[in-house]
Amino acid sequence: MNQNTRSFLALTKASLKMYYRNKGAIIFTLLIPVALLSMFGFLSSGRGPRIQVGLTNKASTEMAQQFVAALKGVEAFNIREATETDAAKELGKGDIDLQVIVPENFGKTEDGKPAASTIQTRFNKGRPQSGHMANMVIIQIVTGLDKKLTNAPTVLDVKSEGVAVNNLGYFDFILPGILSMSIMQLGIFGVAFSFVAMKASGALRRIQATPVHPVYFVLAQATVRLLVTLSTAVILLVFGTYFFGFHMMGSYVNFFLVCIIGILIFLGIGFAIAGWARDETQVAPVANLIQLPLLLLSGIFFSRDGFPTWLKTITDYSPLTYVSHALRKIANEGAGLTELPMDMIGMAVWVVLVYIIAVKLFRWE
Repeated sequence: MNQNTRSFLALTKASLKMYYRNKGAIIFTLLIPVALLSMFGFLSSGRGPRIQVGLTNKASTEMAQQFVAALKGVEAFNIREATETDAAKELGKGDIDLQVIVPENFGKTEDGKPAASTIQTRFNKGRPQSGHMANMVIIQIVTGLDKKLTNAPTVLDVKSEGVAVNNLGYFDFILPGILSMSIMQLGIFGVAFSFVAMKASGALRRIQATPVHPVYFVLAQATVRLLVTLSTAVILLVFGTYFFGFHMMGSYVNFFLVCIIGILIFLGIGFAIAGWARDETQVAPVANLIQLPLLLLSGIFFSRDGFPTWLKTITDYSPLTYVSHALRKIANEGAGLTELPMDMIGMAVWVVLVYIIAVKLFRWE
């Protein structure tokens, strides 16, 4: 082991001790994300009294209209009208409890006689109670319509089947977002405040006077933040899985690779702020000016689908959007890195861009 390697390892060990001696850093890094996860986990643990029903009506008959009207009249149902494909996707994500498909021939007559037709329902096997309850109501509605239509043998029927789904919920959506937030805050605030404090005290200038090359000190600081970030990610995943049933559909390796790229981006932003700021009073305004818009507009706590088109287009290129979107795609949909070309390219561009800016702005004193 040469002298440079020993210096790097010693600096890394010392930086890690310095980091964990700071009680505020521990609270900021770990306790706040855990508290947020707990809050959202408890809020999302209950699904509410209404059963979510995805309805696809392919018929245009009066009987079909009566069925839809009766279905919407059930107070326990929240009806979402959608195409069969979209409803199937919502069922697969766990957003609805029951999918109802009304066939084209529902309520039609052939040679003056009612045509036999079957309403298809699919329920979530992971939550069968809601599906069975909804099916019982639908069967009652259809039976009533059938008796109203004819006294002959039953021509209207309901066919139901359970569908195995991922059972993803709001907590599965929120955990990758909160982890992305932690990565951003650790990179920006963790680096900017500590480096500016050392710059203001003259510590960075004294490091330049030692035999150790300053680059190794910077690398040691970056390594510590990287290790802390990965540790935080592991703790949040274990906590979310054990207490709130978080589902990881994709590869943990891909998930942590995106975490690493994310921390590299925000470390670069932190170094850029630290290089520009002369003292700690300048860090907070600039860091918040960067962090708050990213936090509110990158889909951390809610989907960006409701944004105006112009705002959604702008936030598509946010570094936090790329990181959180990639983490969610891997965790919630099982996507591989090759299935996320825009996110990977976007993150790569941001890595290059922020370090070009950081190098131009960074000053040791």
